[in-house]
Amino acid sequence: MAKPDIPIPKDVRDWLRSTFAECNWRLAHKMAHIPTLHETHFDLSLVEHFSNVTAPIALPSKWVVRMDIHYLGGMRHWGSWEIADIGVLFVLRRGGKVRKGKIALLQSKRLYPLEQDFEEDQPIDYQIGFGRLWQSDLAFSKSTEPRTFSFSKKCRYKALTIDDDQYRAIRDYERKHGLPVHYMLYHPTRIPLSQSFPLTPGTYRRRRNDIGVRVVPATALRDSLSSREKGYSPSYGDLLYLLKPPFDHVEHSAGWRLEAFVDELIDCREGYLTASPDDEGVRRVFTERGAPISAAIALTIDQPE
Repeated sequence: MAKPDIPIPKDVRDWLRSTFAECNWRLAHKMAHIPTLHETHFDLSLVEHFSNVTAPIALPSKWVVRMDIHYLGGMRHWGSWEIADIGVLFVLRRGGKVRKGKIALLQSKRLYPLEQDFEEDQPIDYQIGFGRLWQSDLAFSKSTEPRTFSFSKKCRYKALTIDDDQYRAIRDYERKHGLPVHYMLYHPTRIPLSQSFPLTPGTYRRRRNDIGVRVVPATALRDSLSSREKGYSPSYGDLLYLLKPPFDHVEHSAGWRLEAFVDELIDCREGYLTASPDDEGVRRVFTERGAPISAAIALTIDQPE
């Protein structure tokens, strides 16, 4: 796609990149210290992070940046195979008037430590409600016993399975509606890495984020795994060695860093391009009751007249 016809100033890009980079670090830092958290915890942390920057920001260039958050809640699409967890709407304005917009659909998946089997939220967890927090004596003893969890290139995205219902639903959705889907992959700050439980005071220290959240087009991921059999869950090593371009120009071949993906979005290299809120693609994703997302982030950049 062509670049936007309104050049975006450096201070706008720097603010966006730093804001998304801080979110990336926050999520990767959380996984590095608590590797067993469910995927929904990372989704909620992402939404909460951006809720802190929802006030309009006026930059030295006189451009204004605003972010809005709308969270619909978990499990809304259970049984209908939601296409994405997070919808991102980018709107470029001039003097308050819309010039164009972009849509990105992000389906989140976490990397599992070697020692953890598949474990995510299930319908029964929502049916039981808060009662599940009152653990039995045996369950509490097991949850606090000394354990070590580790990450290596052999770790897998165990909720991402080739040719399962959701895998096919995403593929079919893209083909039917022409709206690209991207996988947002949660990683710790670095690999290899190990973390021992229980944690001790002082363990929660700031780490440099070498890997963190990565974004990969669903089409690129499917192409890279085309030789794998049905039921296979890819490993971190698979992404390192199998992903094809457009990732040759980035610093890490497991996908774009979250903050780098923002550049891809605003420069019109990724996402779905639109010029109107009445566009069929916008309506299908953000306004219909059967929309395929559970949370949305709206990012608006307004150029002064």
